[in-house]
Amino acid sequence: MTAAAAPQPVTGHPAIGLTTLVIAASLTGIGLSIMTVGYPALGEAFPGTSDPTLSWVTNIFTIVGAATLVPAGVLADRLGRRRMLLVGTLLFLVGSVLGGLAPSVAVLIGARAVLAVASSIINTAAVALLLATIPANRLPLAVGIWAVAGGTSSAIGPPVGGLAIEWFGWEWMFWLNIPFCFIVLIVVPLVYRESRSGETKALPDPLGGVMVAGATALVTLGIVQSDPWGWLDWKVVGSIIGGLVVFGLFVLRTWHHPNPLVELRLFRFPNVRRSNLAMLVFASSWFGMFFGFTVIVIRSWGWTPIEGGFAVAPLALFAGVVGVLIGRVAHRTGHRMFILPGTAIYVGGTIMLWVVLGDEPNAAVFVAGMTVIGVATGMVFPSLMAAAVVDVPPDQHSLASGINFTSQRVATTIGVALGLTFATTAASASEAIDLLMGMVIITAVVSLPFSARIDTRPR
Repeated sequence: MTAAAAPQPVTGHPAIGLTTLVIAASLTGIGLSIMTVGYPALGEAFPGTSDPTLSWVTNIFTIVGAATLVPAGVLADRLGRRRMLLVGTLLFLVGSVLGGLAPSVAVLIGARAVLAVASSIINTAAVALLLATIPANRLPLAVGIWAVAGGTSSAIGPPVGGLAIEWFGWEWMFWLNIPFCFIVLIVVPLVYRESRSGETKALPDPLGGVMVAGATALVTLGIVQSDPWGWLDWKVVGSIIGGLVVFGLFVLRTWHHPNPLVELRLFRFPNVRRSNLAMLVFASSWFGMFFGFTVIVIRSWGWTPIEGGFAVAPLALFAGVVGVLIGRVAHRTGHRMFILPGTAIYVGGTIMLWVVLGDEPNAAVFVAGMTVIGVATGMVFPSLMAAAVVDVPPDQHSLASGINFTSQRVATTIGVALGLTFATTAASASEAIDLLMGMVIITAVVSLPFSARIDTRPR
């Protein structure tokens, strides 16, 4: 790919530019994770709204994100990374205002859809601008900072959101975004020149994006309606099977489309295939735990949003920090040596929580368990992401990353739907924990056959 000249910071302060990009990308992590503590508050703010309906406030974010991530990256290359970063941030600002003023759950769901599109634009444009700006010799440091920022922003969301909700109300889940949006909108034009790809790309298959969103939405519908309809009801079974059929049609269309949404032909590389399948399963396990446990401790144990937010924060915080440390070693030793023990620790920590926790809260054990599982996640997640691009030619790294991020978004949607369903439909905290932990352990174990065959050792 031929690229235009890399943009240089106008002010001569690259640290300011990097910090601003990190703030922009953190909007996504905070926007997703803050809903873990926001979900119970929304239930109180909109009484009479069923849990299946309310769950779409969370689910729509990842469904729309999965369908728009790749097209957003192409638009950033074609129209300009700085321009699209500003457009995405402005759209995120609009979605935040709309969400904070939402008079109904329907408007709230629409606002979250706007935020999802904005998030896809911001993430792809910010990463592209970072790669085009940072000198090659400082790129590992920048990527490390970026990875820590991702984990940290996801960890900040629940406690900060809990504080804001408890002190000021649920609307502040959205108002909190506004000052950060203004920082990006003001600083980026001052620091960065425009940057775009020298090669004009056609937008990928738009119908493919619709099919991904439709397939994910149908499976999610079956999961969230499993309590009022019943797991064996024809509507639940039909929704899940229908989603799988649509996804199968998407795969067939993608193989034969000249400009597909995701380049599935990269699956001919064994590590791409195995790491994405493992990511699809493992990520659903992790996000199900993250959201499910937060709802359990607030709804069933009676913890405040602040207490619940701080209790689950180690899960994302240690995942981000450990991920950076692991990344410095894994490229020399191979990623499997971290994925397999990390998954084992992840399952062991989950079993520990399952055995100890019940209807009565146990803060010390819970926080210790979140820390152990967070460390294990830091061994697995970044390694699966890195393994997805190891064998791919450099000029196709963005395509391989697009596949991996799409897998993550789809897995997040399924995991969150399962976690919220178990946490909100169980008769007691212990029953909710039984359902949640069973799902987490099974999915983590299912990911092992794929992970065990990943081989990225230097040859």
